Formats: sequence, structure tokens, C-alpha cells
Amino acid sequence: MLDFTNDANIPAVKGRIYFLLERTVMKKKLSDNREDYEKASPFHRVRPDAPPFFVIHGHHDSLVPVAEARHFVNKLRAISQSPVVYAELPGAQHAFDVFPSIRSAHVVRAVERFLDYVWSTRAQRPERPTAARKS
Repeated sequence: MLDFTNDANIPAVKGRIYFLLERTVMKKKLSDNREDYEKASPFHRVRPDAPPFFVIHGHHDSLVPVAEARHFVNKLRAISQSPVVYAELPGAQHAFDVFPSIRSAHVVRAVERFLDYVWSTRAQRPERPTAARKS
């Protein structure tokens, strides 16, 4: 789940908010506790200094609609100064990677390549000055 408040107004998310978030996860109503939902929502925590992201989402995910992942990625790309990569996997369901498969093996390799890229670009940047330590 990426947007606990459904700011994108995705129809499939409306029921999830009531049945899953309000009743099980947050245990309080969104209408009465919006600030708490925003604090818990990755969508509302996107900032210019966000770390690099590689979002991988199954096209047939029935728990988190693919439209929500696309919305999250678009916001990240608009605000974050770090790399944002998005892979939408045709035919994949939520938690497609629980059981080893050819698909999950390719995803592991893709994540490894992304991390190698992020690490290599980080290693090439000059170090930022660190704050003075307290004694």
C-alpha cells in the first residue's frame, strides 16, 4: 500500500481503506484521523531528498492496484532528486516473489543491477561534509 488516503481517487482503493486500513491496520477512521494516515502513507512522505527507488509491481495485483503504484512513481519522479525506476510485471499478482520462479530470479538480478548503479554513482560523487560530532 502506497497511498493510505487515496488522494488519486482510485476506485479499487476505496474498499481497501475501509476493510483493511480502518478495521485492521490503522484501527481508526480516515475521516477522523487523516493526519495519522498521511504519516503512515509512503505517498505522503515523498521528498526531494528521498533515496533512490526501484518500484516493482505486478500488473494483476489485486491488493494494491497498479494505478496506485503508477501514481506513487509519478510523484516520486516529479519531486525526488534521486533515480526512480519502475518495473510493471505483466501477469504478476501481489507477492509474486514469495515462491522462487524465473520471474523472481529476473527481479533479483534487476534489483542487483539497480543497486550496483546506485552504489557506483554514489562512489563517484564527492563526499558531503559531516556535522561535527558531540564529545
